[in-house]
Amino acid sequence: MTRVPLFRRLALVLMLAAANGALASSHREAPLISNDPAADGTDLFAWKQGSNLVLVADYYPLNRPAGGPNFYLFDDNVTYQIKIDTDGNGTPDVAYKFRFKTEIVRSQLPTVKKEDGLNAYKDSILFAFAGVKSATDPNILRRQTYTLTKVTYHGDDQVSETIVRNAPVGLPNIGKLTTPGYPQDDHYSTTSLDPITASAVKTGEGAFSRYKAFAGQRDDPFFVDLGRVFDFLALDSGEPEDYLAGFNVLSLVIEVPLSEFGSNTNLGIWTTASRPKVTVRRNDGTVEGKDGWVQVSRLGNPLINEVVVPMKFKDRFNASRPEDDLEDDVLVAIVTTPELPVLLQARHFIADVPPPPRLDLVKLFVRGSGEMLHIDTTKESAFPNGRRLPDDVTDLALQVMGGLLYTNSDGGTLRPDGGTWASQVTGLGDGVPANDRPFLDVFPYLAPPHSGNP
Repeated sequence: MTRVPLFRRLALVLMLAAANGALASSHREAPLISNDPAADGTDLFAWKQGSNLVLVADYYPLNRPAGGPNFYLFDDNVTYQIKIDTDGNGTPDVAYKFRFKTEIVRSQLPTVKKEDGLNAYKDSILFAFAGVKSATDPNILRRQTYTLTKVTYHGDDQVSETIVRNAPVGLPNIGKLTTPGYPQDDHYSTTSLDPITASAVKTGEGAFSRYKAFAGQRDDPFFVDLGRVFDFLALDSGEPEDYLAGFNVLSLVIEVPLSEFGSNTNLGIWTTASRPKVTVRRNDGTVEGKDGWVQVSRLGNPLINEVVVPMKFKDRFNASRPEDDLEDDVLVAIVTTPELPVLLQARHFIADVPPPPRLDLVKLFVRGSGEMLHIDTTKESAFPNGRRLPDDVTDLALQVMGGLLYTNSDGGTLRPDGGTWASQVTGLGDGVPANDRPFLDVFPYLAPPHSGNP
């Protein structure tokens, strides 16, 4: 007799149940990807904006603003994708694919000597010369562009259509002399765009004229007390601090009409990064990728890999696919018997550990189709129905793991001591309620990047 895996049975039972809550962010979450920051997905956001859907995928955690001389850029050897499941089977029906191209150009200084390919003075040590006021400014010496493609899946067939091509990337905010087109402090308009950001916002070509696209450096929109959370949950000591304040991130932002998804209103969304299977490094310092692509990063409900998946399985999760989640017995055990509630009890933040199996977490993460960020576009967006930029999800993450949504096998909500599961997590959180910079009211919505030399 064929055995139906536990996760499949749980998913079928819960497929029609409403889900609540989710987790937070994903910075340096797994051993391998922590050594590959350019491919490391940090956050995924999705919300309804009028008749449109906004999708934000952030990569490259902990960009230090003064990170020169090689300031942060996307990697030309990575394929970045935002994938959407429209029919609930765990496989992508639509994907938005970003590919990047970087070139180093010569400065406007005069030539003083030429030798073995060197054009002295014109071959500059700088990322950019002073006075950059747009993403296409000739003073940018290390220039990056991207092409955004929509991939539609029809069974085994794929149809690719170009949305924008050779669009400029919003370069890093190097400082007041180099990039005066960016705001150099926290005093900026939230209803209009600075010149560099405005020049990097693009409208889709042809049939995609209702699309907007942006790629470039922005303020990291996630806010969390990383120091206390990962110091054995030291939430009861010291003053709360947003350890991501002042850091930047690389952001992919697209706004698409909801009509693109037809009558499909329940969407599962995740983001991936893939690298070539084979990398050839030559003696002259050049690198070539070949033999197809391998997924190295995956992110749906963020923080899943950070605080739910054990260290031993984190790299495995980054290589996995939502469609396989329902058949993965290891993931079943991880989700239904998580460690974090035990740590919360050990630190005396909760009285009792909700006993496994944690069906509330299966409902939360899976929704019958695999671990993804889910959104019902017929309802207003507010986490956990999608995720908006200001949504404070760290507190909710801790509370959910501690039993906020837990029910006993008989459907009751009382703990052994007579209190409710929800009451034991009241007030549990990291004490950081908002981002360090105000978000924009206009596309691309994320705050401008912090300056390396304000």
